[in-house]
Amino acid sequence: MDYDLLTSAEVTEVLSRRPVALLPIGAVENHGDHLPLSTDNLLADGVAHQVAARVPDSVVLPLVSYGQVWSTSAYAGTISLSLETMTSTLVEIGASLFEQGVPILAFVNGHMGNLDAMKLAARDLHDELGMKVLALTYPGIGEISREVLEEERLHPSYFHACELETSYMLRIAPGAVKMEHAKANRPQLPIDIDVSPTPWDSFSPDSPVLGDPTLATAAKGKAIIDVAVAKIVELIEHARRSQ
Repeated sequence: MDYDLLTSAEVTEVLSRRPVALLPIGAVENHGDHLPLSTDNLLADGVAHQVAARVPDSVVLPLVSYGQVWSTSAYAGTISLSLETMTSTLVEIGASLFEQGVPILAFVNGHMGNLDAMKLAARDLHDELGMKVLALTYPGIGEISREVLEEERLHPSYFHACELETSYMLRIAPGAVKMEHAKANRPQLPIDIDVSPTPWDSFSPDSPVLGDPTLATAAKGKAIIDVAVAKIVELIEHARRSQ
């Protein structure tokens, strides 16, 4: 159920049931020559709608389509919000929903750069309002990813326009993928990338792709996303039982 398509009477009735609100969060970011700038948005929204189909009394909020994109801000097309702006936006959305009776807010995130903002927003909403907030970025996919992906990821946490993310897109938004332009890019990551701010153009000036997207398939994307969706549903059900 799309929250923004409801009428006044409809949303009043929905809110009376104290629904779970799913907030897809993405970014506008360069994803190489084969994926659109809206990749993270398409994925977050697609996953949120899959979750909503399995969670009774849930609503999908309008997508937050801009994110914190510091690492790839030098690549053409990327648009970034500050951490402060991103965090405040999420807190204010959550507070508005809580005031109307929404007890659980689930951030369904498609962009790794949003992790800090989601964490801070979740803490603020918990401390100030007692709101239950879940920050969800493809949870539970470690084992299935190792099973279905052919290439070892360049970094255990980062993935970008690679076999993994391109497989996601072939599952969620295949019409937006230009596989004929996909090409591998395997830069040498600096040893201090996890402990020091490192713009990606400093080690990969021509492309933000991290890996080989030509290995991607829709079947791989489905296998991994199905696991993530099931885990999100499980976490939401747990949160409901804990209320």
